Amino acid sequence: MPANPELKQKVQGLLRENQVLVFMKGTPEMPRCGFSMRLVGVLDQLGVEYGAVDVLPLLDPLREVTGEIADWRTFPQLYANGDLVGGCDIVEEMFESGELAQIREVEQPEDVGAAASPEPADPHQSPPLRIEE
Repeated sequence: MPANPELKQKVQGLLRENQVLVFMKGTPEMPRCGFSMRLVGVLDQLGVEYGAVDVLPLLDPLREVTGEIADWRTFPQLYANGDLVGGCDIVEEMFESGELAQIREVEQPEDVGAAASPEPADPHQSPPLRIEE
């Protein structure tokens, strides 16, 4: 079944408008799954500015859209410059190797250990973005 074209356009617009965008369960301040919490922890350690979309209100329709856009249907998902970087495990591996810092052209933190514990209300994270069908 094809994805909702209007929802797909909204997602593509968000990808264009945000250099770094996370589709996650919950919000950065209140993740609703451990994988989302870990991914946000990595971004917070890097100190990059990012947008976040809570996928839970439209979980299945967003799975269809991201499946068509990037052939990836599980969440969380990290996009940089409109391209899928990956899910939690891939992002953590890239963080540990320093590859993620290179992609974002930021300095790699010296201590890459505590990626799973984001600071609350990080000033680098923009307010959660909402997508309505």
